[in-house]
Amino acid sequence: MIFKIAKFQIAVLLICLFSPIIADARIDYTIVPRLSIEGRYSDNYYNREKDYDLGKFKDDALLMTVSPGILLSLITRDTTLDLDYSLNSRGYFIEREDDRFEYFNQRGSGIFRANLSRDFSILLRDEIIKDEEITLIDETLTREERRLEYIRNIGGGGLIYRYGEGREASVDYLLTIIDYFNNIVDDNKRHDFKGHILHSFNMRNNFDISYRHSIVDYKRLNEPGQVGRDDLYEDEIRGKYMYNFTPRFSSGLNYGYVEVHYDEPLGMPPIDYHVHDAAIESIYSISRYLITDGRIGLFLREVYGMDNGNEDARDKGLIYRAGIKYTYPSFTGMTAYEGGYGSNYINPERLEYYNYWRLSGDLTYRFMRDALMLTGHGYYMVNRYPDSPNSRRDHIWNAGGGISYRIIDWLLFSLEYNHTARNSNIQGLHYVENTYLARFTISYKYSTIGKEREQKERIRDGTKRGEE
Repeated sequence: MIFKIAKFQIAVLLICLFSPIIADARIDYTIVPRLSIEGRYSDNYYNREKDYDLGKFKDDALLMTVSPGILLSLITRDTTLDLDYSLNSRGYFIEREDDRFEYFNQRGSGIFRANLSRDFSILLRDEIIKDEEITLIDETLTREERRLEYIRNIGGGGLIYRYGEGREASVDYLLTIIDYFNNIVDDNKRHDFKGHILHSFNMRNNFDISYRHSIVDYKRLNEPGQVGRDDLYEDEIRGKYMYNFTPRFSSGLNYGYVEVHYDEPLGMPPIDYHVHDAAIESIYSISRYLITDGRIGLFLREVYGMDNGNEDARDKGLIYRAGIKYTYPSFTGMTAYEGGYGSNYINPERLEYYNYWRLSGDLTYRFMRDALMLTGHGYYMVNRYPDSPNSRRDHIWNAGGGISYRIIDWLLFSLEYNHTARNSNIQGLHYVENTYLARFTISYKYSTIGKEREQKERIRDGTKRGEE
């Protein structure tokens, strides 16, 4: 598996490295070395559920990270290549277990963009991660399995064709490979094929349609010596039409259809999900800085295959959203109230589908010429899982914020706080976590971009003085 990942990564990076040289002899570059020192404290490191009535306690943990890294950008007339690498040295101390341990993780990525012609452009990307902490939190794992050594590789590319103003067509492919160094999960793969067309008929009429086909293949160890396999196939098509009544008001229709098929869900018969949704949505600019949006529609879900191939479940409901956003050079804020349905077809608890409503908001405030920035966010959400035993219902709170201050050009200091809590009607599923973070980041940017322009300006100024 590691060899397969390495071959794919090497092939992509070789293409990225040599293409700019072939395309253009003139190469500008930007180098940004950096060093980050971070302390993170969590009062529920393992993300374990907590039942207050039974007196279960959480696991406090302090994580210290020293992370050197470097970014290299190569730029020609028609191409850009970004290479990024970071090495993290981490040390943990878990209070209740009186446990200390250290480990390293690595992350490297490459992104290549090129304009093949005036109308065609291409993008290639590859990212490889070797870690023991599941910072991306794989949904196939339970909460207590967060520290597992793994390699994750994400690679793919896309092609964009522009055939007029406001008109383009694109195709994309993304491959995600996850290899765990244990027998819990192995050889996880996900293939995503996407196509998208955006067409502007005129100043008032806009239309876009997209299609996605996903293939997911993973294994999970259920009992000692017994491997459960889930193969999932998902197709999604979405279309949207918008009409601009005035420069400040636009409205339109959108429709989506999702079909999901489980090939072998943990030894059970195959299951098929079919979900339709349709809605009317509008956007209105109250002023230059204030924008509102709204959406109202219906969804219909059908499940087949859970009862001898007959229709097993049918559910319908409303899709809705009302939001407002304020944008100013120094301040950005938004709030929204929305609801409908959601899906998460790959998770250890088999909670594929849920109804929800959510109230959320966030804000960002910059001052002192962007040297000081304040942020805040929060939401309250209710999820209902109609297919789960006892009709599970979760209430989730989240709130947090941060402050960052650029002390000097190359030194940034940040403080962050985040609180998450979940209450459920199922006993033992209560969950609370508070996270505190402090970080110093040292970075320095050196670039040849602009130096030629400065030189030309000096020559031009000298020529003008000579003419005078």
